Amino acid sequence: MASLDNLPADESAVLQLVLQRGRSYDEIARLLSIDRAAVRTRALAAFNALGPQTRIPPERRALITDYLLGQLPPRVSDETRARLAESPSERAWARVVASELAPIASSALPEIPTAPAPEELASPEPPPPAAAAGPAHPEPSPSPSPSPSGHGEPKAPRQRRISRFGGIVLIAGAVIVVLIVVIAVIASGGSSRTSSSSSSSSKTDSTSTAAASASASTPAVTTTSTAAKVVAQINLLPPTPGTKTAGIAEVLKEGATDGIAIVAQNVPPNTTHPPNAYAVWLYNSPTDAVRLGFVNPAVGQTGKLSTAGALPANAAHYKELIITVETTSAPKTPGKIILQGAVTGLS
Repeated sequence: MASLDNLPADESAVLQLVLQRGRSYDEIARLLSIDRAAVRTRALAAFNALGPQTRIPPERRALITDYLLGQLPPRVSDETRARLAESPSERAWARVVASELAPIASSALPEIPTAPAPEELASPEPPPPAAAAGPAHPEPSPSPSPSPSGHGEPKAPRQRRISRFGGIVLIAGAVIVVLIVVIAVIASGGSSRTSSSSSSSSKTDSTSTAAASASASTPAVTTTSTAAKVVAQINLLPPTPGTKTAGIAEVLKEGATDGIAIVAQNVPPNTTHPPNAYAVWLYNSPTDAVRLGFVNPAVGQTGKLSTAGALPANAAHYKELIITVETTSAPKTPGKIILQGAVTGLS
């Protein structure tokens, strides 16, 4: 994926004219003395560069681009929004691109709807690993579980992300947008595994000094439909120093509900031979741990991991949050730990 700073000048100019100046494709075409189709082509190219690799058809990505840039007539806009509500893969792609655009938008982007219904937390199953090229596969499709005998390669069943609970999913999506720069700080210079009770970040690389400053206040995250407070930040680091894998988790509170949003980078891509998946656990010891769920979409060649969901009522019992590599569909104890951090902010 590219960043806004790496886009060609003509593509960046189109996004800025739309998002900062509120111009339409037609107005930009007249301003630049080019065809409207040429303006739209630049917008589509920019979105394709900013978004992750995906199997979403080009025509669907084009409609999502027009929707997020406010270039669709009302009826088509409503239809596109309804389709986003039905398609996890399209929602995931749209959210990643929207998070890239948010810093330069002068007003809120069109709403990316949530799923029609929350998913169950109990016994979520892992997603199938990403293909070698790294595309995510958010659309669920069932496949058999490993044989009881344990012979042969385990089969990863249908995908399911960490469960979402009520309004937490909206808030977690907003928080994920805020977390990405802090991960870069930890990966580049942070060696401490201590947690902070607050955070503030933007999507640019920082120094360790900037990270300390960013942790000085606790922002309230607000969406159009609900609000929650970020009550703690968990810095996620590998058990053994020397790798660039790093992440951030934000603990959220909305009324009596606790949730969590996690973003990580430089995570090894999921594999198909043998198949594996990443899981999120609350952890005290191998025999005292609870699995929150499996990460979906799978991690591809970009090395980016993101997921969000609710926390159980007894979350304060656990001392650590860990992310592990799993090769079975229902592990009883955590697998190899790739990231870990001390849990704070729960009561």
